[in-house]
Formats: sequence, C-alpha cells, structure tokens
Amino acid sequence: MFRPSRTRSGGEDSFLVWKVRLFALGAAVALAGIAFSNSWVVWAGIAVLGTAVVLRLRIPRD
Repeated sequence: MFRPSRTRSGGEDSFLVWKVRLFALGAAVALAGIAFSNSWVVWAGIAVLGTAVVLRLRIPRD
C-alpha cells in the first residue's frame, strides 16, 4: 500500500519559484491558444510546460 511520508526528504528547492512560474505561464499560454483557436500558441504553451518538466526532473534539490 502507498503511504506517503509527511517528513521532508531533502533541503529547500531553490528553483521552486521558477518551476511554478513556468508551469503557470505555460498553462496560461496553452489555454489562451485554445481559446483563440491558434495552434502555434498552444504549441508554445506546451513547449513552456515541457521546459518546466525538464527543470523538475533535471535540477535536484539543494
């Protein structure tokens, strides 16, 4: 059974603010592209979200 721990496993994440900002920006751009039916804006939002995922996976916590 999956039982997550409430204790912190590492130090503070110095890039957390940037990760959250990139996620919010990518989601907003992608939603704007969907709203305006503009495919290149949707792809730009997906690219920003992809960058945020790379940051999440590549930059470890301090």
